[in-house]
Amino acid sequence: MDLRERIVENSVEMFLSKGCKTVTMDEIATENGISKRTLYEHFRDKNTLLEECLNLMQKRMVSFTETFMAESKSILDMVCMVHEHQSDLMINMRINFFDELKKFYPEVFKNHYSRFLDFHKKVTIEFLQRGQDQGFFLKDIDKELVTKVLIEISSLIENSDVFSLKNHTRKQLFRESVIIYFRGISTTAGIKMIDKYLNIKE
Repeated sequence: MDLRERIVENSVEMFLSKGCKTVTMDEIATENGISKRTLYEHFRDKNTLLEECLNLMQKRMVSFTETFMAESKSILDMVCMVHEHQSDLMINMRINFFDELKKFYPEVFKNHYSRFLDFHKKVTIEFLQRGQDQGFFLKDIDKELVTKVLIEISSLIENSDVFSLKNHTRKQLFRESVIIYFRGISTTAGIKMIDKYLNIKE
């Protein structure tokens, strides 16, 4: 790993844990054991560094998603695994980071969010198609429309102004929105699998 890559790796962790506005270029230079001059030789300004950090985060997300999809025996296994891996700490760190990014670095946020949405749409449509092929999702659902709904649900449950962790955990919100929504578009086989996971007894 060269110096530029190391700076980006360390900066991602700093931005996520402390917030992108709070962390200064001075702190980043100190954390990496380099001078501020050296830092600016690699990154023109903080916006440029943030762009590189977002590119790395996107690569990680793509890799994680591809691995998750490959390792899941069925598409509903994947939904359950995502639910099990919900972490309030990590989600809140991500929410705070993007809230600050949107507020204080709007151009950087706009460029990244557009790429993120394109990826989210592509993966969700593939996910729904795979669920149909496996017999878990209804054949007559409008995948484009369902994808838009799921993206809006995801945005909503990660909106700290709407849902506070004082009353609900992110895991609970995911269960009551995303998983229950999937139950609504599932076949009998899909419903049985989701109910088994949720331990619902009729």
